[in-house]
Amino acid sequence: MSLLGGNDLKEKQKINELELKINREKQKLDKKLTRQKILLGTFLIDALENDAVDGLKEYTADHLLGFLTRKGDKVLMADLVKGLEKIKT
Repeated sequence: MSLLGGNDLKEKQKINELELKINREKQKLDKKLTRQKILLGTFLIDALENDAVDGLKEYTADHLLGFLTRKGDKVLMADLVKGLEKIKT
């Protein structure tokens, strides 16, 4: 046993345990935020399908593609926007 750093192994183990705990908590938070986004999206889809909010379809059709930044996302949502545009005209 060295005179210096005799407890280094225990301290490193403690740090590793704390890092694991932090990562688990981050994963829980990420899952919670994802669930909130899914529920909000479901709520908005329901509002769009049932025309529950005046102007929501028009607003979505006019602004959704401009909000998206990824080309793949824009392609994915293009049919939805076209469907909304047909309804608003």
